[in-house]
Amino acid sequence: MKVNELCSIIENVAPLELADDWDNVGLLVGDKNCTITGIVTCVDLTFGAIDYAIEHNCNMIITHHPVIFIPIKRVVYNDYSSDLIIKCIENHINVYVSHTNMDMAENGINFTFFKKLNVKAERFLNDGLGVFGEFNGDLDKLLLKVKEITNEKALKFYKAQNTNLAEKCKIAFVSGSGGRIEEVAKKCAEKEIMVFISSEFKHNILLELIANNVNVIEIGHFESEIIFTDIIYNLLKNKISNLYKYVSLI
Repeated sequence: MKVNELCSIIENVAPLELADDWDNVGLLVGDKNCTITGIVTCVDLTFGAIDYAIEHNCNMIITHHPVIFIPIKRVVYNDYSSDLIIKCIENHINVYVSHTNMDMAENGINFTFFKKLNVKAERFLNDGLGVFGEFNGDLDKLLLKVKEITNEKALKFYKAQNTNLAEKCKIAFVSGSGGRIEEVAKKCAEKEIMVFISSEFKHNILLELIANNVNVIEIGHFESEIIFTDIIYNLLKNKISNLYKYVSLI
């Protein structure tokens, strides 16, 4: 398989045009005509991920977060992002990114998260980000399922005082830094959401959610998007044999 063929496979699921204007997605490092020897999928491009790719004879890394967010003026040693790029180039490793386009896609992170919860998903925020729907189960069942999906060891739960989480409840999820989106609190009130799940909560948004009788499950940013590795792995497992998931934060 060539790199450009791989790009087409991923973009059939998460078209580049779904990405936010500020985002940087697609092939960021490498040669679209290169033949792929193996693939590592991970959330972030790290030195650990690159070493793992080298160890397993993989010359392709697929990440969720871009190693280059904004145009860079120089690539120099002893600069974190530059060193990552240099190490990939020196080892002939191609790097492909599927970020907010994979957040938005119907077979992407948010919708897949709800599939694992057995919840029928509808788009949540006005820009199409996030999902909401009805969870069939009580709070204990929901917390257990979220832990299973995210491998989260230390999720936080903030209980709203005037709510009763019984056998069914309406929930919403926004991956990544959803807890920093100002629209979230008002949208939860409008949709009568009982539990909101996300990460990186701004203090004022957290307070407004609780005041609006919305319970909050806070998970880590990395943990909220670790499902990305499963999505890519399942997409490619029948197309290439030398395929790995790298799920470490570093």
